[in-house]
Amino acid sequence: MKVNEIRTGGIAKSLAGRDKGRLYMIVGREGETLLLADGKYRPAESPKRKNRRHVYLLPVFHPEIAENLAQGKNENSRIRAALQAPACASPEAEGET
Repeated sequence: MKVNEIRTGGIAKSLAGRDKGRLYMIVGREGETLLLADGKYRPAESPKRKNRRHVYLLPVFHPEIAENLAQGKNENSRIRAALQAPACASPEAEGET
C-alpha cells in the first residue's frame, strides 16, 4: 500500500543518508522538507529536516500523538513507543517508493 498524503503523526522510513533504514515520526512539514523525530536522538523539539524524496511513508498514523504535538506537549516517550510498535516493523512496511 502506497501512502501519498503527508500528515503529522505519520511514520516515515529513511531511504538515504547515514540514518538509512531508521524510522521517524513526522512532526511537521516545510514545503518538500519533512520535520522528523524519533524521540531519542531527534526529539520533537529539534526535529531532523529531510527531503520528502529521501523517505518512504508507511501506512501507520497516530492521531493522538499528532494532536498533542499540535498543542505543544512533550510526546517524545510516546513517539519512541509508537516507532517500536509491531505495525511499524511489519514485513509489508519494508517496501520502497
